[in-house]
Amino acid sequence: MRKFFYLLMFSLLFLIPSVSSAYVVKSDDFIYIAKDEIVEGNFYFSGKSITVEGQITGDFIGIAPNIQINGKVDGDVISGSQNLLINGEITGNLRAFSSVTNINGVIGKNINFFGETIILGKDSVVGQDLLMQTINSELNGKVNGNVHGGTYNILINGEVGKNINLTLDHEKRKSYSTSMEIGALATISGDLNYKAGKDANIKSENIKGEINHKYPEKTKNKTNGIAKTLYLILSSFLIAILFNYLFKNKIEKIKKIIIEKNSSLTLPGVIILLLTPIAVLIMALTIIGIPIAVLTLITWIFVLFLSRIVFAMLLGDYIFKTIKKENAHQLLKILSGIVFAFLLFALPYVGWIFSLITVILGFGSIYSIIKNKKHAN
Repeated sequence: MRKFFYLLMFSLLFLIPSVSSAYVVKSDDFIYIAKDEIVEGNFYFSGKSITVEGQITGDFIGIAPNIQINGKVDGDVISGSQNLLINGEITGNLRAFSSVTNINGVIGKNINFFGETIILGKDSVVGQDLLMQTINSELNGKVNGNVHGGTYNILINGEVGKNINLTLDHEKRKSYSTSMEIGALATISGDLNYKAGKDANIKSENIKGEINHKYPEKTKNKTNGIAKTLYLILSSFLIAILFNYLFKNKIEKIKKIIIEKNSSLTLPGVIILLLTPIAVLIMALTIIGIPIAVLTLITWIFVLFLSRIVFAMLLGDYIFKTIKKENAHQLLKILSGIVFAFLLFALPYVGWIFSLITVILGFGSIYSIIKNKKHAN
């Protein structure tokens, strides 16, 4: 795991001139940067928990279930975590994927956040824009720029320096569970633009711009949508048959690994998912690295697609095992798995979570196969 992590994140950095003359790599269960400690240059990490009390003079990049920044980062923070807590200062951008993120400190530039919940405390400051895709969000601090993206439930009691552009509901439904509340303490210097099935609960009198509420529209052409879904199911079914014919043993091995090692696949899966595009971008900046970047990106996209197919096949096996029909024809298992997988991925609010877990396990299982093969050799 450690060797792969280093290779993916850092070996390619030597192909181009580095902005910083120094960098630090740490991979350990528990990483602690003391209050009087200064890390020169970029800091790359992997572990179970990391706490920063001191100062990092470059970028802070890596993944850990629990990340806490109480000190100062003089650059960008790019991270994947389960829990992210920022009480200190980040002079650059925060780009994070996390289940729950609490920010009580200062973000000098932008926040790009993808996850379940983001909470900006009353003392938090975002220097520029906040872009988010969340289920729950609470903004009690100050955002100097725009707030845009998507969320299902949002409470705003802080200050927004420019416009708010949010989508709560994409399609028209019989009932809506999303909610937007603009509290009495909120101040919005620009426009409030939102797309939702219900009116926002606006208690604030400090909205200086316009309030524009757009209701979600009914899907205009259901026939085309159904036809497209059927086409995707059929094409996925045919591709699954082809994969099963050409790579049956390898696919069976991947399914077995996912069943036996599902929890241990999460960390390498997330690392590959998040950091491969960064590595590709770095390689693409050099002429000599462009062919490798293209090949890496194609492989990454292929595994993205393969993960969903393998998950569908695994789901089909599970369904027929549950109903005690293990001897059913393999084609019937594959088709059933694909149909049920599409239904899971299409679920409102949580479908993307199933899709994300599928991809993470897929990348993790591929890594596990490569790792075991190297050990065997």
